[in-house]
Amino acid sequence: MTEIAMEDTDTRWDLMTRVLHWGLALTISAQLISGLLVADPQTRAFFYFHEWDGLAASAFILLAWMWMYAIQDLGALFPWNRSGMQAVWADICGLFRGKLPPGGRNCIGFASFGHGLGLLAATGMALTGIWIFFIIPGGHGASAASSDFHEYMQISGLHKIISYFVWAYWIGHIGFAILHQIQGAPIFRGIFIGSPDKEGLKQ
Repeated sequence: MTEIAMEDTDTRWDLMTRVLHWGLALTISAQLISGLLVADPQTRAFFYFHEWDGLAASAFILLAWMWMYAIQDLGALFPWNRSGMQAVWADICGLFRGKLPPGGRNCIGFASFGHGLGLLAATGMALTGIWIFFIIPGGHGASAASSDFHEYMQISGLHKIISYFVWAYWIGHIGFAILHQIQGAPIFRGIFIGSPDKEGLKQ
């Protein structure tokens, strides 16, 4: 089996990014898991948890967009220009040669591209989830009407489809993080509690 090599990874994350990552990790993970149970009438309580946790996840997603814009990270998350896509393709080719794509801060390539797609998928799930929250039939929705049932079913179907993309990102994100950790990069420590041995970040 080919051993996966790893390039140097900068695991220094600022405090706000770590707080947002905690919030996104917890709320989106809870969304995905509770979403598996909401269709069962015997687990109605999970439906209420799912919708309120969804609102919390939506708030963290909005804050993440605002923070990424504030620190000018959107260019790394969406490297959809010639040089950016060349870097993404180079990382993909490297994977087939057993080379783990670099991750961490200020790294444009497959990892940042994947993060951007994951953020878009999570945003789509949040927007459709909020839409559903307002039109849930039976008087439960924030502005529900009896005529909303057809719209509710359509948006629920779209919400479910988008959730598959979020599941794919969630699994891939955790998988690559574990590979980086196994190869010696303190990914989990860096993003969840910070790297005290590396100073000089925006705090």
